[in-house]
Amino acid sequence: MKYLMSRFGGHLIKIGKGKSSDENLPDDQSLENMLENYAKEIIPHYFYISSYDAMPEWMGSFDKLNLPITVKLGVLEHDFTEISMQYSVTVFTDIYITYHKYSNAYAILIKTRKEGLKDIISDYNETYDYVLQLCIRDKNKDVKLKDRPADIKRILIILFYKMGLIYEGQIESFTPSKTYLGKLISENDSENFKNLLMGLDSEKLLSKVLKKVS
Repeated sequence: MKYLMSRFGGHLIKIGKGKSSDENLPDDQSLENMLENYAKEIIPHYFYISSYDAMPEWMGSFDKLNLPITVKLGVLEHDFTEISMQYSVTVFTDIYITYHKYSNAYAILIKTRKEGLKDIISDYNETYDYVLQLCIRDKNKDVKLKDRPADIKRILIILFYKMGLIYEGQIESFTPSKTYLGKLISENDSENFKNLLMGLDSEKLLSKVLKKVS
């Protein structure tokens, strides 16, 4: 079931090509090659890879948080948009961040809790889903993430955008964690996410929003 969800490249099966999530990926799916030749530069020096577009071999679902120094950013209460359904369903998704191989390359994992879904998707299992990779290439790349609160906000905005949460009411709330990174996100920031994402239906608009984040 997980691999039919939109968070892994969509539901489509293309005849003769397999899953749509495999299409247009390079043969060399190493992190280095993906960042150099595949990742999208959404604003200057900020490159991202999203499993919502296509899933490289190192993304996907994990039963455990098997990457080092993983920190919880917060809990998102939102409409479940991963599968088309007749009625909206509200779920809670835990959001985590860690490094992937390099100090300026961040892996974002999400875990959508089973509550709210178990009666709709009977075989749904909670897993940690690696859905977003962000690499920041600038002169300040060695500055610790704890000293870059604007980048944490940008990461969350990109994530919510790729999750399709751009319409009124789709985000109920975002509650920052009590970790040292979660504490960098204020209540005002959490409320602003809703407004910033409203009608954000193109990467061009996403870029404009990200440039204004401070």
